[in-house]
Amino acid sequence: MPEDILKSMGQSSVGWPLPQDRFPTDNYPRPGNYPAADEQPVPQIFSNDFTFLSEESAEAVSQFDLGEGALYPTRLWRSDRVTPMPGKFFYLNVASKKDTFLPEQSRGIKKLASGKLQVPRLAKNLNLLFSKEALVGPDLWFQPMLMTNFFISNRLKQALDARKLSKDWMLTRCSVG
Repeated sequence: MPEDILKSMGQSSVGWPLPQDRFPTDNYPRPGNYPAADEQPVPQIFSNDFTFLSEESAEAVSQFDLGEGALYPTRLWRSDRVTPMPGKFFYLNVASKKDTFLPEQSRGIKKLASGKLQVPRLAKNLNLLFSKEALVGPDLWFQPMLMTNFFISNRLKQALDARKLSKDWMLTRCSVG
């Protein structure tokens, strides 16, 4: 992958606002994906350090406050690199940040050597608590203290639920206190 794409992937995965020209126009499955990307339906949301949304999820998200973030159209191709995947797809650039996480009152997070915190996948005792300021401003955001996770407002979650789209989002309930 070209250096500029790798740089954009890293910046996108931690909440930098990026212009459309920092995202590739075309996306191909990685060699050796199992099961093959062209044999399974494209989920509503997925990531390879860039976050991709299906048309249905992008339509729902576009109705909410993205702050400094954006949705950019892109094309997905089957592994033959000739056949387009059916449907429309978008990059989701989550580029807003809120510092509202309350680590001392949360459970199940992992402290990294860098001092940052991580939410382990499939944590059983997970309880993330945020201050009330999390309810103000953009509906999608990163928490500077937490690595690799972005957060969405409850109103966006309810819109995804109403359209029966939230399953692929693999959401975790958080508390505000």
